[in-house]
Amino acid sequence: MKRLSAVLATGVLSACLAAGGPAAAADHDTSPLGAHLEFRTVTWSSQGAAMRVMAPRDWPLVLTPEGQARFNAPGRPDVLTMGYRGEGALRPQLSSKVRALRGTPGLDLFVVDGHGRGDSASGELRYTWTPEVGEVRFVAYRYQGNDAYMVAGPLRDQHGLEAVLRTATLTGECS
Repeated sequence: MKRLSAVLATGVLSACLAAGGPAAAADHDTSPLGAHLEFRTVTWSSQGAAMRVMAPRDWPLVLTPEGQARFNAPGRPDVLTMGYRGEGALRPQLSSKVRALRGTPGLDLFVVDGHGRGDSASGELRYTWTPEVGEVRFVAYRYQGNDAYMVAGPLRDQHGLEAVLRTATLTGECS
């Protein structure tokens, strides 16, 4: 079982704020996220459990103090994270996250779906967020069993980020 600390919605929103501001935008590649990304399997230990995720080859791994894996695209405001969601029922956790996000200026929730508990849980949360200054951000979570995966980046990168999310959640090996 993959184990990491849960991804907090406020942390993601903070990451979006930090990466999406005007000063940061000037330092980043402005072309859409490429469809020709190469992936590798990244493994590590967290809280005594062996962890594995498929991540873009050139996106370096940073382990947070909470044990969350975070991959940032070099020269771009795109990110992939993987965290431990927990054993409980997904629907109440998702409802709590949505309540925490409601009222955020510029937020548009467009997919909220979750069911099951523990290893049988699955679902997703997708939204866009428009900051007062900067470009629209796309954020997508995928929940598989006890794990939570998230990608975020400029809306123009949505298709590339969705491909990263699909690949990250594969259970096979990639080299």
